[in-house]
Amino acid sequence: MDPFSATLPTSYVNAFVEGLALSHADLNLLVRRASIDARLLALPGARVTQEQFATLFQLLVAHLEDEMPGLYGRPLRRGTLKILLILMLDAPDLATAMRRWQQFDRVLHDDFSFEVRREGALASIAIRLYPTQARSARLVQELHLKLVHGIASWIVGKRLGIERVDFAFPRPPDAAEYVYIFPGPVYFDQPATAMYIDAAYLQQPVRSRTRSELRDFLQGAPQNWFFVPFDKTLLSHRLRSHLESRLHESSNIQSAALALNCSERTLARHLSAEGTTFQQVKDVLRRDIAVQKLLKSRESIAAIARATGFATVSAFHRAFRSWTGSTPLAYRRQAGRAHRVAAPQGVTLTQ
Repeated sequence: MDPFSATLPTSYVNAFVEGLALSHADLNLLVRRASIDARLLALPGARVTQEQFATLFQLLVAHLEDEMPGLYGRPLRRGTLKILLILMLDAPDLATAMRRWQQFDRVLHDDFSFEVRREGALASIAIRLYPTQARSARLVQELHLKLVHGIASWIVGKRLGIERVDFAFPRPPDAAEYVYIFPGPVYFDQPATAMYIDAAYLQQPVRSRTRSELRDFLQGAPQNWFFVPFDKTLLSHRLRSHLESRLHESSNIQSAALALNCSERTLARHLSAEGTTFQQVKDVLRRDIAVQKLLKSRESIAAIARATGFATVSAFHRAFRSWTGSTPLAYRRQAGRAHRVAAPQGVTLTQ
């Protein structure tokens, strides 16, 4: 069984689109084409799927002619990332490829730069400068680190493990979301925004890629670099996988700890270090499954309640309202209206 992917809060979508050079009518049209109902964006607890966010991202790229929509001081015109990747693919190893990226950025930007530095056994990738007029400093920093991690992983043909991520901004209210965005411990209020990886990765040879592989990577953005697969090195991800396979059972922290070969105290301590708890992992899993089933299937509300481990439909209703601010039926109806406006086919990042 394929695991249910994590969903994103609508607050993230709102932050992403806020301040873009778009008319209200154009933004509403693009949101609908991404199968997102604008009324859901007004609900603080509502969620969107990875596919919806990726589609909206691609639509904005095409509409604004900017491969990182509105995040840098100047637009990244279509083809920019393709040129960058061609330069990096000709490098002998990741360290050389990253230096080429830094040089490329210096040519492209006056108000953005990042630095790669060895620090003992680790290598840091730190953002040293970003546009002071950036509409969301948090988004610029998060998405650039995500882009670096995604491209670097693709360049060497393996997903780079992240030892830790530091952010220079304060801990946000939705900090619990980070465990499904950055596969490693995240710290806030740090001196600089930086991502730390094993320094040995810098010696990894750059993998040879075909034109079709390059095209597929670009067309798959941002889903192939923003979202990460569940990571077996994170206990919260292993717990999520365990709970997903046993949603029909009455799982508790004691049985989960036994299944994961650790004590209840050890499980709770590791989850806390990853910024979450047993109940949060369980609730987030059930919420993500419910949202995706409501959006993508015709299963009855009762069937979804059973599938997510609720004994009664009323209990499911209460939980879903607490998670999203909406009842399951109202959520499905609103999402259904948006799905009637199909997203255009063939939206790509490069030609």
